Amino acid sequence: MTELESVSRFEMTSEPDQLARMRSWLWTQLVGQALSLEACSAVLVAVGEICNNVIKHAYGSAAGQPIVIALRALPDRVIIDVEDEGVPYDPRAYAPPDLDAVPERGMGLFLVRQSVDDVAFDVARPRGTRWTLVKYRSPS
Repeated sequence: MTELESVSRFEMTSEPDQLARMRSWLWTQLVGQALSLEACSAVLVAVGEICNNVIKHAYGSAAGQPIVIALRALPDRVIIDVEDEGVPYDPRAYAPPDLDAVPERGMGLFLVRQSVDDVAFDVARPRGTRWTLVKYRSPS
């Protein structure tokens, strides 16, 4: 970490009602980062979708499991890591939504990819997945 980078952390558990608490924390963090309101909203959607997927898929809707979010602010971008200790994400199981039909699944990750500038995941860990979302600041 450099002196130009600040890190904020948030811990929650895997209950859907924790999402409102996370969104409130994240919004407070984002509005101070010289991002447009549209960019803040997009990041909020993306992180919410990742956390929802973690609750549903990584933890199978089991309550009380840890989810840790870290926000790093760099001069040109904001990076958000979402970490869990559940079943690792398997990209082979993901099927993009059929946008010509009424999609029954797959919209969450699709929305994440539409909302941020870069999405990566790390499953080469002892447990779980680390999702990394990047949103670049608009040039001033």
